[in-house]
Order: sequence, then C-alpha cells, then structure tokens
Amino acid sequence: MKKVIFTILLLALLPLSGLLSQPVYYSEGFEAYDSTQFPAGWLTKYRGAPINDYANWKVRDSGTYVPGLATRLVKAYQSKRSMTVSWRVADTGTAAADAWLITKKFSALPNDAVLTFYAAGGSVYLDSMQVFISPTGDTAYTSFQYLQTLVWPGGNSGNYGVFEQTIIDLAAYHGNTPRFAFRYCTGDCNADGYAVFLDKFEMLGTVGINQIGTNIPKKFALNQNYPNPFNPVTKIKFDVPKNGNVTLEVFNNLGQVVSTLHNGYTNAGYYETSFDGSKLTSGIYFYRMTSNDFTETKKMILVK
Repeated sequence: MKKVIFTILLLALLPLSGLLSQPVYYSEGFEAYDSTQFPAGWLTKYRGAPINDYANWKVRDSGTYVPGLATRLVKAYQSKRSMTVSWRVADTGTAAADAWLITKKFSALPNDAVLTFYAAGGSVYLDSMQVFISPTGDTAYTSFQYLQTLVWPGGNSGNYGVFEQTIIDLAAYHGNTPRFAFRYCTGDCNADGYAVFLDKFEMLGTVGINQIGTNIPKKFALNQNYPNPFNPVTKIKFDVPKNGNVTLEVFNNLGQVVSTLHNGYTNAGYYETSFDGSKLTSGIYFYRMTSNDFTETKKMILVK
C-alpha cells in the first residue's frame, strides 16, 4: 500500500467573477516549440539528485507516448502540444524527483494581474505540482515563494488527461517583476508519480494604466494632463464608473493616432497613465477617451 504524507497549504477560494475580465497580455500554449526548444526566457532546473532529462519538463506532441509510460499518450488542452513531465524524471538509482519549470521574467505586474493555466495529472498513482513566484525575477530557489499546490489523487484512471483551470490572483504582487515556477516533486517515484501536463499559460491584467484609490466614481471623466505643457512625459487621469471597454488614444493635429495608451476591458475605478512624447516633435496633440456611451477629447502641448 502506498502511503504518502502531504502538508498542503489551502488558499481561500478565489471569486472567479471579475478575475478573468481583464485583457490577456501574455499567452503561451507551447504550439511553436518542440522537445528541444522552450519559449523565450523559460528554463528548467532541478534540486538534489540528478534527474533524467529525457522525462523532464519538455514540450511534447499530443498523442505521442509519455516517457516511462508504455501505454499512455501525451495530452494537451484544446491544442496540439503541451508542457509535459513524468515520474521517470527520477534518475536511475534514486526514488526522488524535484524538477522545476521556470517561466520568463515579466515586467512590472499591473494591480489587477491574474495568472491562469490548465493542468492535468495523475491516474493510477498520486501526482502533485507546486506553484511558486519569484517576485524579483531571480532564478535562485531561495527567491521563490509558495503560491499553491495541485494534487491528483491516485486510483482514478478516469482522470488521466482531464485538464482543469487554475486561477491565481496576483494583486499582492503589484509592481513586482516576477518569474513563476512549476515544481514536480515526488518523494518516492517507485511508489508515486505518473505524469503532469501544463497548457495555456496566461497572464491577465490592465497593462499601461494604474488604478488609484479604491472608490468607484459616479461618472466618466477625462482630466487635463499634468504637467501641461510637458517635456517629454505627462500624466493623464481618468474615471470609469462601470465595467466595460475603454480606449485612450493620442492624436496629432492631422487626426492620426500616434499612441494607444489603453484599449481593453476596464473595471470601474480611478486610473492614471503616462504618455511619453520623447519620439515626437514639439506641437499640439489631442488625447481622447472612449467608452460605450462616453467620449471626451482634450488638448495637450509638447514643448522640447
């Protein structure tokens, strides 16, 4: 009989409504890569005993055999490929596996940032995967902070390849420049471990604007930029009284769009963004805010 003792830190259930309303600013489905390539900035590491790289985290085609599983095929979520790791990652002669998949480093997180991904694992044997964040983007193990554990209990062959979505609210890490890590760690691969599949990794959030304050405004408003005149950076504040699509664009005096400061679904709140005119010539420019039932335009002056 297989006996495993786990200490699982349970996170409070996240309210799903509202968390996925933000625009997607990074999406990775691994379709452009193979077993010899990783997305730009992604890497793998391991701790402790050497691991079997053949079965380590790699992009694999759906329908091909999983390393170490003679009759099981790689699964993907609504696509052709997924990131896959199997129990056979434990090197010959050792029963432990501690394999890390580390993402690229992201720019400063917006205050409504959300991480979402799909994962599947387990079957006959128990499997688990831990999720970590390195707030500074460092790749040292000591820099990673625990976020969540996914567990697939053994003894259920029917759950093999059944993907479920995980959503993690990153508001507490607003302004950080993080990396994320997926840790496949099984204490005894002679007794536990099967295969884990990761797919459709996405970062959501309103990039380019910052929410200021926690109150909800009573009406739409586009404020005058400050400073004005400016050289070369100025700030623009605007108010959104209800959730919906909002566009904020800058035009030259010919009516041509020279910059899109924001374009996407926006939760109700007070916002601020910056406009950098360092690549433009001196002159008069206009910025316009548009929502479903609101449009306003204001003038600003760039002086170099």
